[in-house]
Amino acid sequence: MTLREVARPEVGPGELLVRVRACGVCGTDLLKLYSPDVAKPVQLGHEVVGEVAAVGAGVAGWQAGQRLALAHHVPCYQCHYCRHGNVSMCATFKASNIRPGGFSEWVLAPAPHVRHTALPLPDAMPDERAVFVEPLACCVRALRRAPVQPGDTALIVGAGAMGLLFLALLQSHGCQALMLDLKPERLALAQQWGAAAAINPAHNHVAAEVRQASSGRGVDLAILTVANGATLTQAVDLVRDGGTIVIFGAKAGDQPAPADLWEIYRRELTLLSAYSAAPEDLHTALALLQRPDFPLERLVTHQYALDDINEAMTVSYAQQALKVIIRP
Repeated sequence: MTLREVARPEVGPGELLVRVRACGVCGTDLLKLYSPDVAKPVQLGHEVVGEVAAVGAGVAGWQAGQRLALAHHVPCYQCHYCRHGNVSMCATFKASNIRPGGFSEWVLAPAPHVRHTALPLPDAMPDERAVFVEPLACCVRALRRAPVQPGDTALIVGAGAMGLLFLALLQSHGCQALMLDLKPERLALAQQWGAAAAINPAHNHVAAEVRQASSGRGVDLAILTVANGATLTQAVDLVRDGGTIVIFGAKAGDQPAPADLWEIYRRELTLLSAYSAAPEDLHTALALLQRPDFPLERLVTHQYALDDINEAMTVSYAQQALKVIIRP
């Protein structure tokens, strides 16, 4: 990544100019940065915590110096997709963004963002927790799309930052969660966070442990924060009859996932995906982050100045960190 000096955005009617205090590095940032399929240059960063620097004409309820969390996409709430609850498929949602991106000193929040995704932060909430408003909201939406009930057993594939967010969220729903990961240190962390079982999928006893933890049925819900052919096939084997598989993290260019349609059909399995978050999910996430059982700042392992963003991305991409924050 290259740092570039650009003019500070000028705030217009209905807008907010925000001085960035912190911006989390997301897996999608890494995909866009390192994927040859994404056109460059690209300006990144969307897990933003900042403070209001200037208030545009007509904006009520905001004042300079006020801390806020800010997300990057806003739906139109009027199109066919929005009316059906598929807000992340809305053309306006996909085209909208903060400018120039969260990995900068200043960002401009356009008027729709001010109305829908700019959230005032409690004084007691540290920046390191507030950066999780947007990623936690993505998990909230995934569980809105997936049927889950208290007492259910869920399987989370991948004990990275997103997997641990799902763990905290499922526990708040009264569910027990099992976690799969190849890294021993992440499995140990999952156990510290309350996973009912932390399992290395390279071992042969995965199915037996899952059956034992789910009264022999298999899990009610499998969430693939690492989604590929191997994890999908494994999830089909581990989910109960009538269960649900959520594809939450996938990347372009992976080999097509083989699917046994007869197995999915006769067992009435539900296969769905969840991409991004709606503005209402941001409000839910912020409310959760104000609870004492969501101290998600524990996930932050590395913080870097904007000048060191290349090192931050390298460390993130090499999975040498759990959660990285950029501090402009």
